[in-house]
Order: sequence, then structure tokens, then C-alpha cells
Amino acid sequence: MNYNYADLSPTQFEHLVIHLCEELFGMGAETFSDGPDGGRDSRFEGLAQMYPSTSRPWDGLTVIQAKHTISYNNKFSDPDFFSPDSESATITAEVKKIKKLIDEDGLNNYIIFSNRKLPANINEKIKKYLSDETGLAKENIGLIGTERMGTLFKRFPHISKTVDLNPYDVPLSIQPDDLAEVIVSIKDALPAIKKKDIEPNLERIDFEQKNELNNLTSGYSGAILKKMGDFYAIEDFLSMPDNDEHQQKYIETAEELHAKICIYKRDHHSFDQVIEKTIELIIDRDNDCRRNKALTRAMVYYMYYKCDIGENYVA
Repeated sequence: MNYNYADLSPTQFEHLVIHLCEELFGMGAETFSDGPDGGRDSRFEGLAQMYPSTSRPWDGLTVIQAKHTISYNNKFSDPDFFSPDSESATITAEVKKIKKLIDEDGLNNYIIFSNRKLPANINEKIKKYLSDETGLAKENIGLIGTERMGTLFKRFPHISKTVDLNPYDVPLSIQPDDLAEVIVSIKDALPAIKKKDIEPNLERIDFEQKNELNNLTSGYSGAILKKMGDFYAIEDFLSMPDNDEHQQKYIETAEELHAKICIYKRDHHSFDQVIEKTIELIIDRDNDCRRNKALTRAMVYYMYYKCDIGENYVA
């Protein structure tokens, strides 16, 4: 079974990794738990069943890491994941942890599973880097990306039936491609729009009533209203006859977001949290939105202000 790993929660991804490790190492593979450094890892002690091979399996203490990302099409080579010159990069930060595990726990083997693509040349570079920095032999370092995970799930098809992935327990899933296209087009048109004397035409229900219905705080309401100038520009752009295609993409995106937010939101969620989570996911999952963070935020605020997302009073 091919999973859309980015749409899983970190816990669900960990469940998949543990089931794979039970096949590769043995039933003694522990569930993921919080470590003293705030990270989460799993361990296996003893002779592995078949990793890296049945003829030369690992022996001793193996520490297993699951590195999950909600972004699509990420790679092990991304600078935030592997950049020897960056102390904040994920792999660089792991060096201290590995050294500590070697000194205090007698670590013998170390393996990382991640829902990222892993080209062969990067696989070798990362292994060499970790080996040089920690003293672990390259053959005692393992990296498993999406390609290898797909092969393993084909070899162990029963895992998809065994692992408990509740389809209703996934995080808010957003694919912002159409919205990103609209945002980029608006950005390109902004210089011309700002030269115009725009007549406000933002028909909507009473804002305070909408905020009360959606449990939006007064402080966050103020932050939304500060973007009013952007709302006029967005409204002007979407109302242009030449932009019918963009308007349709906006409408479809807003309808999809509204439907998913209705499912995601619970009574204990303020709408502040819902909007921030939505913006965070959109920015994380699309490079164009990431490059235009302010306009992306204004667009989501506009959707709320125009009553395209969030609950509304129905006459």
C-alpha cells in the first residue's frame, strides 16, 4: 500500500515505522517514546532478523528515529534536513544525540526513517558525514526514505492491514496549489491595483456576530481588520472579468477549506487556532505561498472576513 505520508500525523507515521522495524529487526522493537532531549525514538536490542541483510544483520543496541514532515515532495538533501554548515539542520542536530547515545548507552547502530526522497548520492553523503562526526561505521548507519519504504510495504503487505490508521484521525489536509496560483497572480497585479481608487465592496454579515459564532477572539479579530487594505485589492482582482479563472479557483479552494475546517474544528478549538493552523499548512506545503507569506495570510483572513470560511448565520 502506498501511503500519502505527509497527510498522516507524526504518531501514525511512527506506527508504520514500528511495524516495519518489527519485520526488519524483531518483535522487540519498542514503540516510540520521549527521550531526555525532547526527541522521540525507538530501540531494538539484540540480533536483527534481516537488516541490513540476513547474512550480515546488525547486532547490539539499535536506535530508530522517525522524522516526519507534513510537506510534499521533500528530500533528504533539503537544507533544513541536511546541511553540514547549519547547526539547526536535522541531521546536524542528530550528531550530538548519537555521540551521547554511544557514550552513555553503548549505541551500536543508528537508523532514520523519513517520508522524504533519498537519492543514492545523498544517502552516501549523509552516512559519511554521520560516520566522520560520530565514529560509527558507515555500515552501522541506516537511512530509509519513501522509495525504500514503498518497497518494504510491498514485501510486507500485511502491515497495511495490521497498522491502525483511523482515516478520521488525520490532521487537517490541505493541497494549496490553486490558491498559490491565485496568490502569485494577485502579487503580480498589486502594483497596478494600488494605483487605483478602489471603492470598497465587501458585503458580509456583521463581523462581531461572526466572530462570536466562530469563537474568534477580539485580539485576533483586530489582526484580521488590519489587513483591510489587502482585502480591497484582493476583491478588486477577483472581480475583474479577465480573472474569471482565478475567481473560480479561489471559490473552489475556499469551499474545500471551509468543508475541511468544519470537520477539523472541535468545541475546544478557538478559530484563532484553526486559522493559524490553516495558514501554517498552506505555507509549509507550497513554495510560492512560502515566498509570499504576508499575502497568503491576507488571503486566508479575506476568506474569513468574506464569510467563505467559518460558520455564518443563515437567514
